[in-house]
Amino acid sequence: MRKLLIVFALLLLPSVLLAQGTLRVSSIVGQVDWRGASSKNFVPLTVQTVQPGDEIHTAPGASVILTVPDGSYMVISENSKLVIDDFWSGNFKSIINLMLGQVRFYIQRLGGRPNPFSVRTPTALIAVRGTTFDVIVDAAQFAEIRCLEGRVTVENIALSDREVILEQGYKTLVRPGEFPLTPVRNEAELNRNRVVRVQRKNVPDANGNSIPSIDILAGDNDRRNRNSDPLTPNSRTNDNTQRTKPGSLSFPR
Repeated sequence: MRKLLIVFALLLLPSVLLAQGTLRVSSIVGQVDWRGASSKNFVPLTVQTVQPGDEIHTAPGASVILTVPDGSYMVISENSKLVIDDFWSGNFKSIINLMLGQVRFYIQRLGGRPNPFSVRTPTALIAVRGTTFDVIVDAAQFAEIRCLEGRVTVENIALSDREVILEQGYKTLVRPGEFPLTPVRNEAELNRNRVVRVQRKNVPDANGNSIPSIDILAGDNDRRNRNSDPLTPNSRTNDNTQRTKPGSLSFPR
């Protein structure tokens, strides 16, 4: 009986660790700095596990691999900054908040059942199920998401009334204050620049004097990424009012 209890406890151990948000440091290359949740200073990463609230920075040429107890893992590239997450929002669990840089995620499917993981950035919320994908965040907080295998759901973290589903081989871009761009193939070019058309008008006042004014006409910035109808088969909107609540991002099926 005692042996059975020990075996049962060992089987439950990964789930317990996952609930606590602990990630194992599997590999370190180059200079990787770490700051514990209760610390004020960064030090070289030498610990074997990282906890929720911990922050990691990678220097030029450096990388680190973090592994989730279920076998999922992430490869953090050089010049990246992230915070370890551990909270459930709706039906998915956030594992990291990528503030800058690039991370490749390998999310496992155990027993044919997908893991409801999500990743945050300053602008994007990404939900995944048994997927390989890249997330790249630049200094302007533009988040580029590339789906390499499986499917990925993406929305702007501040605009939850539209989500984009990335099929394998597609990518999108999320800019602050804007919906995700219509997906394009990974080898295609995304229009990262915001193009603002300025039109000058002369408006006479009561004395007949001409006073120049300008109208800023936004909305032209996505022309290279969008069709005449922005809702292509690789994106969709959802009119459900529940989508405006935190944690309402749906998982791809």
